[in-house]
Formats: sequence, C-alpha cells, structure tokens
Amino acid sequence: MSGIVPVRQVQRFLTRRPPSLVLLDSALAALLCVGLLWADAVSGAHRAVGAELVLRTAGIVFAALAVAVRRRAPRLSFAVASLCAFVVAALGGAPQVSVCVAVTAYTTAGIAEYAFWWVRPGVSGLLMAAGVAIGRVSSGWVAVMFANVAIICVGWFAGLAAREHRNRLLATAEQEAERERQHAAQIRQAAIDERLVIARELHDIVAHSMSLIAVRAGVARVVMNSDPAQVAETLGIVETTTRQALHEMRLLVEVLRHEHAVDPSLTPTPGLADTAALADQIRSAGIDLSLDVQGTARRLPAAVDLSAYRIAQEALTNVVRHAGPTQAALRIEYRPEDVVIEVTDSGPAEPHRRRHHPALRSAEPVTGTAGTSGTAGHGLIGMRERAALFDGYLRAGPHGSGFRVQALLRTGDASPVTAAAVPADGTS
Repeated sequence: MSGIVPVRQVQRFLTRRPPSLVLLDSALAALLCVGLLWADAVSGAHRAVGAELVLRTAGIVFAALAVAVRRRAPRLSFAVASLCAFVVAALGGAPQVSVCVAVTAYTTAGIAEYAFWWVRPGVSGLLMAAGVAIGRVSSGWVAVMFANVAIICVGWFAGLAAREHRNRLLATAEQEAERERQHAAQIRQAAIDERLVIARELHDIVAHSMSLIAVRAGVARVVMNSDPAQVAETLGIVETTTRQALHEMRLLVEVLRHEHAVDPSLTPTPGLADTAALADQIRSAGIDLSLDVQGTARRLPAAVDLSAYRIAQEALTNVVRHAGPTQAALRIEYRPEDVVIEVTDSGPAEPHRRRHHPALRSAEPVTGTAGTSGTAGHGLIGMRERAALFDGYLRAGPHGSGFRVQALLRTGDASPVTAAAVPADGTS
C-alpha cells in the first residue's frame, strides 16, 4: 500500500553495511594506523628496542585493523582493539591507541542491548588503565590513564545513544505503519458498510416496485378482455410505480457518483410520514390493508425514520408477493425511546398458495437479537440488519393462518411533528 511506511526498508537502511561504509572504515583504519605509528615513534623512539618495537607496531596495526572490520565483527573487533591497546600501553607505546578502542566500542554498544552493559566498557577501561600504569610513559601517567579510560567510555556511551536513536526511528516507523494499516482497515470497513447500505436500499426499491408491478400485470392479463377499464387502471398503477422506482434509483445513483455528501433534499429518504402513500400502493395490489398509528407521532432521526419505513415496506411487499389478495394490518407504535413496526396478514386467500409463503415453512421465528435464521431470503435478513443497527430486534414468524413481522428500533430523543405529517386516526 502506497501510504504505509516501509518499516523493513528503514530497518535495512539503519543496519546495512554498504560498500561505501566499508571503504570509509578502511580509510579511517589506515589514517589511525599512520597517525598512531607516528605518535608511537615520537613518544617512544628513544626507548624502542627490537622486540618491543615489533610488538608495539603489531599492536597498533591490529588495533587499526579492528576498526576496519568493526561492522562485520563488532564484538571481536572491540576485544582485539582492547587487548592491542593494553599491549601497546604496557610496552610504553602511544596510549592514543585507545581511540581505536573507542571507535569499536561505539559499534559494539550500538548493535544490541546487554544485560550487564557496563561489563564490557569496564573490562576494556581496566585493561587500558593497567597498560598505562605498567608502561608509565611519562611523569603524568595518571592523567593519561584517566584520559584514555574516559575516551573508551565516551565511545561506548555514544554507541548506546546511537542505538536508542535508531530504536526510536524504528518505533516511529512502526507506529506510522500501524496507523496507516488501521486507517486502511477503517476505509475498507466503511466501504463494506456502505455497500451493505446500498444493497439494502437497492433491494427495497426494486423488490417493492417489481412485486407491485408483477401483481398488477397479472391482474391485467386476466381481465384484459372482460374489463378494459381495470386494465387501464392497472397500467396507470404500473406506470406510476415504475416512475417512482426509477426516480429513487436515479437519486441513489447520484449519491454513489459523488464522493462527498450531496444535498439531503435530493437523496431518496422516505420515512414513516410516507406510510399513507405506501398503504395506497399496497392496496392497489389487492391487499385489504389497515393502518394503525399509536402513540404520539414525532419526528425521528433520519436514519431511524428511513429504516423503519423500509422495514414496513419490505414486510408489506412480502405480503403482496407471498400471500396475494388477503387482509393485512400495519401498526406503528411510537414509544418514548423506540418505535415499533408490526405487519400482520391473514395468510393466502387459497390454501394451496400457502406452500409458496417461504417464511411459513418454518415455525421458528427469526429474531435480530437471538441471531436465529429461518428459511427466509434477503428480505428478512435486511430487515433484521436494519433493526440491529439501532439496537433493536426483528421477530418474524407464523401468526394464526398468516404471518407477522414485528420490529423495534431505538430512537433516542426526537421532536414532535404535526398531525398532518403522519396519520394518527388509526386507519387510512
């Protein structure tokens, strides 16, 4: 993913040993070797003898070589440099060889954490102090001893500081990567949630309209020759339903085409105030529907209002699709903290059509809270999901010879609306 910080690349960058650094170490080692040999010649030439000179020169050369390989074998280079510094100082050579020890100490301290971090610099410092004390290159050898021990300690603590800085960089990169992963996961989840919302809306719009059109088209086919007036009425209902469905589909597509929010007045958001028109559509499909509104009608939050309407719409559409011409009742009950939608039907007019009612094949109710599922299709699933979004439930199951769907949605605080917005007379 493009936005995620490449933590592994940061780790490789901070721990890699490119050829340029190896060449730099080799150049530094050569410079130290030449400088220390010159310093040793100046400081100890008047006391140099054959064996001592060879040992001191070998010690300086190996200490410088330890600097050259410090990135490949940091612990070994630190140990070799410390021993060589002890030998050179003990033989009266230039104590400045402690610089090689400090450079290798920097690398060793920076590669890893140690349980007893003070042991290695402590042993190296003691070796250096012992070498200076044995060699006693001058009358001020005590000051030289402390100075060289301090140089080694400075190199070690500098390596610790570099390691802590590198760890902070890695931790920052990891935190940034984790934030990016969480952000990407949130985006994916938001897209999934949005697809579910769109799928529910699309299902409700298409299923409701197509069910009404299918029923009315069947009626028109039957009475085509005997009752032309009813055919004309049916075609008008089909035309109105089709136009309404196309309008809602167009508005839904407009919402999908815009990345940012569009004008809420343009979005397909019907509510419980539109149940009277919904009831008329259901009656036009041959359903004897009664509408009962209980409690004080009030303005609900937009999302709750839309979900409540869609649940009622889907439940009534199932009555049209599965029960055919029958009696049904839609009850809307406003409570202080929730709203209840209940749709009940009397079952199919003909007994042989009862087997086509898929929800009646199981006597076990489908509830949103218990998580049980009957043999219903996406309609009941969508209604259950809508109810669960607002901490509610959906119960669906046989009711006498028919079927009942009952949903409860939590509403929270809401404001009253006028009586004209929602019918309150109990029927329509």
